[in-house]
Amino acid sequence: MELTHPTSPPSEAFFSRVFGEWRAEFRAILEGHKQDIQARLEKIELSLEKKSDKEHVTLLVTGLQEDLRRHAQDINHIQNELTQKLNTEALWKLIGLVLTVGSAFGGLIGFVVSMLLRSRGHG
Repeated sequence: MELTHPTSPPSEAFFSRVFGEWRAEFRAILEGHKQDIQARLEKIELSLEKKSDKEHVTLLVTGLQEDLRRHAQDINHIQNELTQKLNTEALWKLIGLVLTVGSAFGGLIGFVVSMLLRSRGHG
């Protein structure tokens, strides 16, 4: 360290050394802050990735639920149409059966009546 007279101004070397020490201290402080900021950024990035993954998964699950809901509605609609169609077909089959049985029964009664009339006419 340079000794100077109390009335003489400090030398350039003194200022240079003091500024060099300050610069080293500030550099160390700034380097520490830089490391802290980088660590925080890494945490934030990881958090965002996790959040992004979570949001992506949530979005996928929501999409799948909507697809399943839509498919369930389609299945219910098809089932209702089939039920109505089967009910209509069953009703027409029943009507056809009733008409067939009625026609057969009517034919049988007509045959019996004609036989009775023939037998009375001859007898």
